[in-house]
Amino acid sequence: MGELTIRPQNRGADIAAIADINAQVFDGGTPAFHRLRQSPDPDLVSLVAERDGEVLGHVFFSPVTIDSTPPVAGMGLGELAVRQHCQRQGIGAALTRAGLEALGARGCPFVIVVGVPAYYPRLGFEPGAKHGLRCQWQVPPESFMVYVLDPAAMAGVTGVARYRDV
Repeated sequence: MGELTIRPQNRGADIAAIADINAQVFDGGTPAFHRLRQSPDPDLVSLVAERDGEVLGHVFFSPVTIDSTPPVAGMGLGELAVRQHCQRQGIGAALTRAGLEALGARGCPFVIVVGVPAYYPRLGFEPGAKHGLRCQWQVPPESFMVYVLDPAAMAGVTGVARYRDV
């Protein structure tokens, strides 16, 4: 078995593999993120995990704004999915860490996620409410989390986090 490689999504060649993974994991996929993933928007970050030429998982980040004064732009982790037969092997964690590292290098101050409260805290995500952040949607408070990449930029920032419309 070859080494796991994490790389940027190829906007054309990887679309079918990502759609297949999402159909498995998200019971049919996530159409809004599928449209975003195919766009040429340079603000989007979409990474895939590949081994021996097979795409095993992907992670997708899209722009988010906190409606504070002034507004603060960051990113939202929109999808994290790994082929069912490859789950529980650290692939999702590796994808998330690679994405967070790439976003930190770009100067992104924070990443939010609406996700499984038993999973994301082990990757460093904390409840959004702890940082004075709320989600634009009605979700259980423990499901809305944030990863602060730049504490100085986030000092005193509170408000509602809003994903970009698709």
